[in-house]
Amino acid sequence: MKKKANNEISGLILLKKQAGKTSFSSLSSVKRALGTTKVGHTGTLDSFADGLLVVLVGHLTHLVPHITNFDKTYRALIEFGTETDTLDPTGQVIKSGKIPAKEEILAVLPEFLGEIEQIPPAYSALHVDGKRASDLVREGKSVELKARKITISSIELIDFYDNFALIEVSCSKGTYIRSLARDIAEKCGTVAHLKELRRTRVGPFNLEDALDEEHVSPASLLPMTADLASRCGMDNFLLSSQAVSDFNNGRPLRQSMFVRDFKSDSSKKEIALFYPNCRFAGVISRSYLNNREKFSYGFVVHSEPKMKIYSWEQISQGKFNADFKSRGIALSIGSFDGSHLGHRALFDAVLSRKEMGLVPGVLTFTKSLRGYKNPAEYEGDLVSLSQKIENLMEAGFEFAVIVDFSSDFAKIEGHDFLSLLVRNCGLKYLAEGADFRCGYRGSTGMEDIKKYAEELDFSVDTVQSVIYEGERVSSSRIRKCILGKEFALVNTMLLKPFELDCTGWAWKQESEGLISAVKKGVQLLPPDGNYSVRVIFADFSQKTGEAQNSRAAISDCTLENGNLRLAFSDNLISGFVRSVQFL
Repeated sequence: MKKKANNEISGLILLKKQAGKTSFSSLSSVKRALGTTKVGHTGTLDSFADGLLVVLVGHLTHLVPHITNFDKTYRALIEFGTETDTLDPTGQVIKSGKIPAKEEILAVLPEFLGEIEQIPPAYSALHVDGKRASDLVREGKSVELKARKITISSIELIDFYDNFALIEVSCSKGTYIRSLARDIAEKCGTVAHLKELRRTRVGPFNLEDALDEEHVSPASLLPMTADLASRCGMDNFLLSSQAVSDFNNGRPLRQSMFVRDFKSDSSKKEIALFYPNCRFAGVISRSYLNNREKFSYGFVVHSEPKMKIYSWEQISQGKFNADFKSRGIALSIGSFDGSHLGHRALFDAVLSRKEMGLVPGVLTFTKSLRGYKNPAEYEGDLVSLSQKIENLMEAGFEFAVIVDFSSDFAKIEGHDFLSLLVRNCGLKYLAEGADFRCGYRGSTGMEDIKKYAEELDFSVDTVQSVIYEGERVSSSRIRKCILGKEFALVNTMLLKPFELDCTGWAWKQESEGLISAVKKGVQLLPPDGNYSVRVIFADFSQKTGEAQNSRAAISDCTLENGNLRLAFSDNLISGFVRSVQFL
């Protein structure tokens, strides 16, 4: 039975091509070794040549045009005195001439530096009237190729003996070293052809790091990481958790969706994008309109989310997971601002129903309902939407309905709201606190919900409040503690430190070990002053491309009028500042 291709693997391989093999046959060897058909190269080498082939596998084949445009370095052995019809050792000798002196070669080499015009070899893969030039020549037809502009950035004579000259050339895409050998000889008043050719560099990649074909395996794939993307000339952004669904569904790209490296280079047009776990997400392009950044899609490497996310519009239109609906869902509804001890009691009640076959989920809001009702007097949320989603995923929920609270949503009567959840989602169990209310102007309380539950055939539990140090744990209480700088108490009620999500923040490096940014988003800020904080950076695994453990660094933090300044005792390398925790 034919083995099924593994087209899910993805990465980059630096391959040592052997002389005597075509680039195509070399790729075939890679396909067999990796068990995949999704392989692309970034610039062919003639069969007589050897050296570096940069091979892209899986999703990274989308980057072929990008890497093909890199400049390259070659070592070429020119044989003076004979010219072949192919300008390489595989052809027939068609001309003879003198052997130039070393001084003659040294004198003409500078004439090839910079931008020059070069006529490609007749035996080449260039197309003329829809056919390869080499095929036309073999058919006995005359081919005239037009000169093309190329750039030689460096050319050096390494050695000269008998009738051979060894040169090293760094050049732009589209340069034919065979033509260069012909033209150097012509400047010396003679003829030549290329005896041997080795490619030693493609952009940031070097032959010394490449593998022989027999050593290629899935373990040798280099994943796309921020470091690799930077080497390829791209900037790096990290997607926020809440932006993953929008990105995967092709919705408009916004600055607020990204976490940026604090050494981000705004001059770079192409940006490598990574999911919150640091797995490669694709490439986007940057442009400027009236000095404002605009982003557009290049290509997307879709993720499979651990938790499915739905909008209220999708629920209203019956676009909920059919399998979840048929199994029935267990649900809790609320702002869940902070996922504190009180919320955890609700979560436990819902998640316990998984043992009964129900699918656990939550219905929550893009920000706290207090922020919708009294925006002028509201201090801010404990968590961003991105953090809220991460908390729900970590808790073990299989789906979340995220409601962007609107006037239309606010007008839905409690009975109609619950009926829709039963009808479109298969609601079978609901867990809420004693003070929970829903429906138009909060007119539907827990006593009403229990009556509706009997009618609509779902069960409901009232979960008791959690008391800590004689007081009910709530988001409002935690906000007061943050504003009072009682971070030890906050840590206990949240089960972790208060953490500012830095998604969308534009960090700037003021000096070595000192970075700053202006706060963005809906989160509450502690009062102005000086704090000790832990800064969390995204960290990449060089083996898998995913985040292993985020790096953390202790910093002194100064807050003043929404500006954060972080000072570190050690100089920092580039990194994605994911969050700032108050200790």
